[in-house]
Amino acid sequence: MKLLFTLGLATLWTGAQAASFECNKAVGTTERLICSDAETSALDGKLQGAYETALAATDAYGKKELTKEQRNWIKYARDICQDSACLQQAYATRIAMLARNEKHIANGEVYSDCKLPGNQTVSGECVNVVSIRDPNSRVESFNQSLAHQKQNGRIIGCSRLIDLPVGVAGSNHSFGGSCVLQEGTQRKNVRICNDDMFGHFQVEPATPQDASDKRLVDFTYAQCYGG
Repeated sequence: MKLLFTLGLATLWTGAQAASFECNKAVGTTERLICSDAETSALDGKLQGAYETALAATDAYGKKELTKEQRNWIKYARDICQDSACLQQAYATRIAMLARNEKHIANGEVYSDCKLPGNQTVSGECVNVVSIRDPNSRVESFNQSLAHQKQNGRIIGCSRLIDLPVGVAGSNHSFGGSCVLQEGTQRKNVRICNDDMFGHFQVEPATPQDASDKRLVDFTYAQCYGG
């Protein structure tokens, strides 16, 4: 099964072509950028192979989830890159993920974070934190929250996404993400969180220096957790 890469990339460099598409049919800035660099083009071909192998290794449910995840990666990770260095990092990270060849496509393990703001636990217990495998699965939800709060800009991609389930059997979910917000031509790193049940929402500037999981957990807990 071929991924919907449609990376019809223009041939902007000479030599053996390693991309997973025809470079002489380039469409869009990203596709041309991929074909303009031999290393990036080779990574695209490698990614296609890794995707097909991962798709064959997973179960029926996993195939559906992996296809959706890959579309999100193209739209919100690959296509937001503006240079070859960004593309190569995005490809390397994605190839490593696909190389796991997991039979079941599922979110990461639930872990507990007892070091909440003020070093407090919740009702004497640690807060469960779920690492979401597809960090871009909440992009549209975050953008809906931004629009509802009449805030400027749009989230164009996320590198990290967590869920803090709360309530009986985790009936409510508070999501937090490390993302990129674009306003006009300007981009900035932000932390953003929301939930679907109570409408909690918050966004704040972030820097690469404070992009730790602990900081994201603390932010999501303080701003969007609970009822």
